[in-house]
Amino acid sequence: MTIRKILCMAAALCLLWTAAAADGYGYNYNYGAPVNLMQYSAVPYHWEIQPRNSGDEMTWRVQNLLDGVRSSAMEHTCWNNESLDDVPEISFYFTNATIKDLWIRNAYDTTDEQYNQFARPYYVGVTVWVGNTQDPGDPKYFRIPDVWDSTLLSGESYDGYRCLSLPQRYENVTRVDLWIKGWHKGDDAYRSKYIMHISDLAFLPDTITRLYGTWIFDPANGSGGSYNYNNNAYWNPTPTLVPTAVPTANPYQTAAPFAGVQVLTKERLATRSGPGTNYTGSGSYFQAGTWVKALSAAYDSANEIWWVQVELTYNGELRRVYTGVKRLQMMADQVPIEEEQGGAVVTRSVYGYWGPGYGYSMYGDRIPAGTTGTIWQREGSYAQFEYFDEAQQAYRRVWIPENALDEVFG
Repeated sequence: MTIRKILCMAAALCLLWTAAAADGYGYNYNYGAPVNLMQYSAVPYHWEIQPRNSGDEMTWRVQNLLDGVRSSAMEHTCWNNESLDDVPEISFYFTNATIKDLWIRNAYDTTDEQYNQFARPYYVGVTVWVGNTQDPGDPKYFRIPDVWDSTLLSGESYDGYRCLSLPQRYENVTRVDLWIKGWHKGDDAYRSKYIMHISDLAFLPDTITRLYGTWIFDPANGSGGSYNYNNNAYWNPTPTLVPTAVPTANPYQTAAPFAGVQVLTKERLATRSGPGTNYTGSGSYFQAGTWVKALSAAYDSANEIWWVQVELTYNGELRRVYTGVKRLQMMADQVPIEEEQGGAVVTRSVYGYWGPGYGYSMYGDRIPAGTTGTIWQREGSYAQFEYFDEAQQAYRRVWIPENALDEVFG
């Protein structure tokens, strides 16, 4: 190769680098991959990490996994005994998410030196939960190539991410467990041989594909954005795949009723028939780590706490009861807020149920005709009716047929 050709090639490379920097890239690993995967990621509303005897849970900084920023990372010290146990390192909780692939940025993804400075996982397991059922055969195990090359664009690599491709697209996902079963040691010169870093983790509902030099999200769903790095052209439509929505509207103002959210209990559930200590008791159920369905929330201004209506199974029968949100692994705004729907009177003697229909437990005493109270919810042909129980000297909420009520109070 002649000196003239070498100089021409060098000049061309300089021009390319200058153009990339002028467009605001700064580093050439951004070139050709401007789509931020995190904007299409399902967002967990809660996560749990494996308890540590050393008490260094706070060093995990799991939130750094979900910010899409290369220079921030989750970190924790690797221990063989933890990688060999039956407890996942992190459990992420979702509200009925759709997930096909996990995309992971190993270690710090800023420079080759920083990538190798810290430990990073190379062998991980993934467990997917749909509803309260674990996918058979999980965990699924993946080996992550130990190489820093953020310019690599392929079906398995994108903008510094590596793809952990699940065997199918899962819908109504409530939980994803991440197991770290092996890692590459960091550089001992930095005294960080066992301090593991992961920069980012995205939970995508579709596969990224490459078509004629253009990166696109699954065209079958018409989703996502693309970037033609041959022509330096961007296309960023409004994304149709968004983080899991949190329902906040009154369910009676929507076409379909809210289906509920599967959540885990933090402790044994002490319950009431309504959202407050001035309601009749409804028993105590289960222990920590049990799945129940959260349906709605109500604020108890007297005690300044949120109560959540949950559905559970007791002795083979369904029940709906209220418990304090502190007993559940969730936040109150993940479910619709209850709104009063007006006063009513019972027009005939009728049995009350623990939920909207014959599939739920039935109370033993009839509610007399003429009992006045308030309607709070409707579902199917039943209404949730609140009244004052004279025998218990407390308020009670039950479900009764809607045709046994006359809404006389507007």
